[in-house]
Amino acid sequence: MPEKGDNFFKDSDNAEARQQRSLTSRVLYGESNKDILQNPEYQLALPRLRELYGQAWRWHGTGRYHHHDDTVIDVLGEIIGQDGLVPHEDIYDYTRGVSHSTSTSKTRTYATLYAQLHFEWGKRLRNPLQTKVAWFYYLGSTAIEAAKHDPRLFSKKFREQINLSKKGSEHFHKKYTKGKVLGKDMMQGGVSDISGNYPILIGIREGAFQEAAIAPVLRKHESRSEAPISLTEFTHIEVPTDKVQEVSDLLQAKGKGDVPIFPIEWGEEFCKSLPQSFLKDGVPLKK
Repeated sequence: MPEKGDNFFKDSDNAEARQQRSLTSRVLYGESNKDILQNPEYQLALPRLRELYGQAWRWHGTGRYHHHDDTVIDVLGEIIGQDGLVPHEDIYDYTRGVSHSTSTSKTRTYATLYAQLHFEWGKRLRNPLQTKVAWFYYLGSTAIEAAKHDPRLFSKKFREQINLSKKGSEHFHKKYTKGKVLGKDMMQGGVSDISGNYPILIGIREGAFQEAAIAPVLRKHESRSEAPISLTEFTHIEVPTDKVQEVSDLLQAKGKGDVPIFPIEWGEEFCKSLPQSFLKDGVPLKK
């Protein structure tokens, strides 16, 4: 984790930094949503959002529901019932073989790309241009890491051997759809065929877990936990606006009502004011 973060919490930014930040946020997140900006509840929540984003060290993107064999499971219900995130089978770190871990990211932007895939087909957080730019940035930077650390990853034969081929990606997509998912589909937003499915984004506090040793090519944007991550280590949870009450009620019913819940659309809008280093690469916001 970088030792120095951007000081978003002080008004010392110069005009050049603010201009650069604005361009990055527009490219990755789009123009500001005036309805949200003018919402009194959003304005009242801003100090709390600043606080929680300053505490968020890692991010986990998932969805409300997953396919499991011939049934649909309630992922959020499991997270609450198990008191947090529990490691699952992980086949994508080719240096570790099949292992059990929870995948997280340093970057909210990166984690939301995966969370957004859980939206019902056709729904989305950002328009396709912003989604496409983000995917290209993360895939491109990962390719650069592959060139530096393991050029074998550019071999189709090698990728097939280590489950990073199209067949391997189908294993991942089967969590939220039984249909075939193409790259162009991921650029559009949600691809889930589960009725009522929606994205869930979880902020995780620093020190919540000891990072597992993973492939160098993955370290740029990802980290893994081999131990459970408890609900007490969540900074907050973000879900679509129309699902906030539903999730809040579910947490309250299980005696977990102290976990803050915010609309993910508020998080999207808030990010448009944040430094590019946070948006692109998850450099912590320095208090």
